[in-house]
Amino acid sequence: FEEIPPPVEFAGFGRRWVPPVRHADGYEDGFQVESGIVLTKKQFRMRDECRESHRGNNRIVFLYHLDGQRTIAASDGRKHTVQKPAFAVYFQPRGVDVVNFWRATDSETAVCLGFDPLDLPRLVTDNASSIPRLKDLLIDPGEVFRWIELDLLPDMERVARSILFDRIGGRVACHYISAKCNELLCVTIDGLLSEVCGSNNSGLSMNKRISIIKNILEKDMQSKLSVSVIAQEYNISPRRVNKEFEERYGVSIQDYRTMVRLSRSVHLLLSTTMPLKMIAHEVGYDHASNFCMAFKKHYGYTPKEIRRTQPQNGD
Repeated sequence: FEEIPPPVEFAGFGRRWVPPVRHADGYEDGFQVESGIVLTKKQFRMRDECRESHRGNNRIVFLYHLDGQRTIAASDGRKHTVQKPAFAVYFQPRGVDVVNFWRATDSETAVCLGFDPLDLPRLVTDNASSIPRLKDLLIDPGEVFRWIELDLLPDMERVARSILFDRIGGRVACHYISAKCNELLCVTIDGLLSEVCGSNNSGLSMNKRISIIKNILEKDMQSKLSVSVIAQEYNISPRRVNKEFEERYGVSIQDYRTMVRLSRSVHLLLSTTMPLKMIAHEVGYDHASNFCMAFKKHYGYTPKEIRRTQPQNGD
């Protein structure tokens, strides 16, 4: 990939790379955040089969893969194909190179956070031991390429997409990128900690029950499961579950459910050619007009405008 002059709004703190124009459309932007985190965002669409070599740099990476498909092959023989949507955590030590593969017509939309394993953000180090699936990798990554793939939770997707779509320029751009990076890291760690909660409802603390209810809402798209039914299952009154949920997450249950559904709709808009009416039904709206009104109110632009942001093949 070739480095080119970045957009003016990067204000000297970001860099941009593009693939060979004869093979692909799109870009990859990189930012060095104050806390030592490297944030990258990318949107590609391939005309031909493409590959990119990436030298091992001893980094732990949080990969938020929003749309498309990419195969990652390490020089030690390990190979992974990441598909939409997915969240992966991997470690690439020095001396282990990686080749990224995209097939002809493949697309990719993704955001990454990269860390030095010897200088992880405090939020990560303070909570690593409480996340069993990531504990060993975060505390002692070792000297081999390691890959762990998990669910991409709606909060992660919402913040990652806002990093891709929002346009903040001038003097505040670097502060905005830093704030969004920290927001993405916070919702990621919170989501991973929430998933640690067991499925047994008896004896769970109120915080754990609210976390489980949040996860239920994230998986409930088309059904009309009421808050009262969910609250009853976890032995909480509907009034209290609403109060506890809003105090913890800063948003009402109804607004959160809307946010989850609209986040899913963005994925469908960018990764499929489904008509708006079908997408509306897929995410729980009976009428496309209601879906479009909710989408415009939440994101500030229409579903059609979001769909147009996806890189297109040239003629």
